[in-house]
Amino acid sequence: MGYWHKVNELMREADIIIQVLDARFPVKTRIESIDEFAEIKGKKLLYVLNKSDLVSKRFSEKAKKGLPNAVFVSAKKRMGKIKLKEAIGKLAGNNEVKIAIVGYPNTGKSSIINMLKGRKSARTSPTAGFTRGKQLIRISHKVMLIDSPGVMPFNEKDESTMVLLNAKNSEQIKDVEGVALELAKMLLENNPKKLVETYGIEAKDEEEFLEKLAVKRNKLKKGGIPDVNQVAAILIKDFQTGKIGI
Repeated sequence: MGYWHKVNELMREADIIIQVLDARFPVKTRIESIDEFAEIKGKKLLYVLNKSDLVSKRFSEKAKKGLPNAVFVSAKKRMGKIKLKEAIGKLAGNNEVKIAIVGYPNTGKSSIINMLKGRKSARTSPTAGFTRGKQLIRISHKVMLIDSPGVMPFNEKDESTMVLLNAKNSEQIKDVEGVALELAKMLLENNPKKLVETYGIEAKDEEEFLEKLAVKRNKLKKGGIPDVNQVAAILIKDFQTGKIGI
């Protein structure tokens, strides 16, 4: 059984679909096929932007503009649980509903499930037509949570998303320079001051930044040409280890 079939099955059984996004990269981690499924099948859709503790208020406000029904949380810091439950309650209305949680790997789906479950949640018997092997968790008198995250596989061509979500490092991707340029562009647009603090470099664009970083780190080819590929790997590692962020 393929990934999409499993996720499809999970979403069919739900009344409300929660798509978990990484708050740092909402556009990169939003899955259009899930949006389309919800629209076609008449499912209610809620976006939960996890890891919101890692972005500025300015960035989060900007990210929220293109997302209807969006809630910012940090499962790690236990932030946003009340707002999330309020948003779910609003979508549920007076109906008894089931919720499915779906998204890319490493976005924090299981953490969101655990956040909603809490310590006092109670398992309930599967209803008619509900897939055997899955568990329903009652999180309020009218809301039940399907205790199984829907994991959407990455598009293997989208190396930047896999790097941003720590699913692959620089040694596991083909276009190291291309991914680093995309990352540098994102950092320059959203956190240029942090780049100056961390590397002591000001640049007008991502290409200039990587070239200056190569010179500063003495990563040069013959003739003094900046070895952008080497510093591309350094930038990716710095980002993945938390040295630099959005």
